[in-house]
Amino acid sequence: MTALTPVPELAGVVAASPAMRDLLKLASRLAEGRTPVLIQGESGTGKDLLAHWLHHAGPRRDYPLIKVHCPSIPSELLESELFGHEAGAFTDAKQPKAGKIELAAGGTVFFDQVQDLTPNLQAKLLRVVEDCRFERLGGTETIEVDVRFVAASSVDVRQAVSAGTFRQDLYHRLSVVPLTVPPLRERRDDILPLAETFLARERQRRTTPARAFARETSEALKGYAWPGNVRELRSVIERAALYTTSDVVASAALPPHILEQPATLWAGRDRRPSLKEIEKEYIRYVLDQVAGQQTRAAAILGISRKALWEKRRRYGIR
Repeated sequence: MTALTPVPELAGVVAASPAMRDLLKLASRLAEGRTPVLIQGESGTGKDLLAHWLHHAGPRRDYPLIKVHCPSIPSELLESELFGHEAGAFTDAKQPKAGKIELAAGGTVFFDQVQDLTPNLQAKLLRVVEDCRFERLGGTETIEVDVRFVAASSVDVRQAVSAGTFRQDLYHRLSVVPLTVPPLRERRDDILPLAETFLARERQRRTTPARAFARETSEALKGYAWPGNVRELRSVIERAALYTTSDVVASAALPPHILEQPATLWAGRDRRPSLKEIEKEYIRYVLDQVAGQQTRAAAILGISRKALWEKRRRYGIR
């Protein structure tokens, strides 16, 4: 596991997989410049963390990093939020106010979910990205700023360009060097290092004394597809920590939907299991779910108590 940079906010950056190592090598080079960067990837992959890393690993680290979450600001207020306004620009504008771009002077402006910007704001943002100049809302004075622009999107912005909802010229300016964060299912080498990082965080919070994962737990974590990516993994480990009062996180502490997926039983292993191994693991899983109650487990498995007892003896399941 390679955790990059000692900045506290970036303690979760993990690059054990070749894909993430290559991505962070490129990001390291980009951090030193002022070229606009577009980060793309599925929801929960860590785009926000990468944007922070780009800022803190570069020469702008001592200046502001200002995030603009585009979907959360009403479109009628976003222009004033970005570019600021002069007194009297609109009804409630009693005093002049600097916008986020102006406040980020010397630093970085991070546009999260940039594809949600309206066409009008896209046009104004294009001018700032190209010329580093703008006017406050209701103002005539041209303000020059030295800022770096980083944008992120959970969709392929090229498709938004094709659909006519995102300006092609702005896309080309923002994506000089695009970064794509791969989904967690495509970088399974990162799953356990990330899980260990999240478990250590919960241990520091005194949520659990656990220091390791049982073998079955590790295999289940590696085998699951993680549609919610790193965000989902973090939530699962937080839940498992709450259920664990010993030094080891058992598979029973994981949510049922992870353990109940057939692929989870084998996808996290270095080799495909035999039918006997799958049966053994499933019997153990069912027994864990019913707290070892033989009658309930046999009913779920569709076999007699005697047959279950024989299988437990054969497989060494206590």
